[in-house]
Amino acid sequence: MKILLVGDIFGISGRKMFDYALQEIKQRESINFIVANGENIAHGKGINEKYYRFLRERHVDVVTLGNHSFQNKNVLTFIDNETHLIRPLNYPEGTPGKGYVTLKYNDITITVFQLIGKTFMNESETFACPFKTTEKLLSEVKSDIYICDFHAEATSEKVAYGLYFDGRVNIVVGTHTHVQTNDAHILPNGTMYMTDLGMTGALDGVIGVDPSFIENKFIEGKPARHIPYEQGKKQFSGLIVEINERTQKVTKYDIVHMIQ
Repeated sequence: MKILLVGDIFGISGRKMFDYALQEIKQRESINFIVANGENIAHGKGINEKYYRFLRERHVDVVTLGNHSFQNKNVLTFIDNETHLIRPLNYPEGTPGKGYVTLKYNDITITVFQLIGKTFMNESETFACPFKTTEKLLSEVKSDIYICDFHAEATSEKVAYGLYFDGRVNIVVGTHTHVQTNDAHILPNGTMYMTDLGMTGALDGVIGVDPSFIENKFIEGKPARHIPYEQGKKQFSGLIVEINERTQKVTKYDIVHMIQ
């Protein structure tokens, strides 16, 4: 089976590029399962029901969120009822929504879960340890394939996590930094690992945002509005992972980075 993992979809540029790239990818690849990060899909901050439906209508199997999970308050009207939408599993107890979902593909059970990092992240003191949270999940939820979206700032935290769970979590991919890393590889015990999938959105923005606002922030040292950039070229960033359905082992992968 082939699994497509898509980096943070940012604003209208991200939605347009997702549409374009997905059509092209499907023409040349037999994609069986899609995981996409949608925490910035609604105007660069959060998700709403309209754009969640946008992704589901395009056959995204699991939509992950992140530190902007609840930026758009509309999410609170539907997150508890959706079985294909997850926020970080290590958020405080009682947080709306769920941190993992288990789905079926043919006779294979696939558990997709998300974690948020504790290093250089706001409100990190409220997050449970991502390592201990994963140990608990693996002991309580039995599945053929585990896929983790680790939404974190520090590359060291992501790398350490991937190595620690090598051979126990089938796919570990990072999100959040919006910059695709060039370190996709299969770890010694078989885990597919990539530090960050990258971003799907404006190529010429500052991680999706209008450059003029961010430039002034760095020059003047003042707070800046994060307005999604809608000009120039757009990019699609992600990863295609092929898994043997009989052994549940990763056999092949391809980094995806498309520009339009």
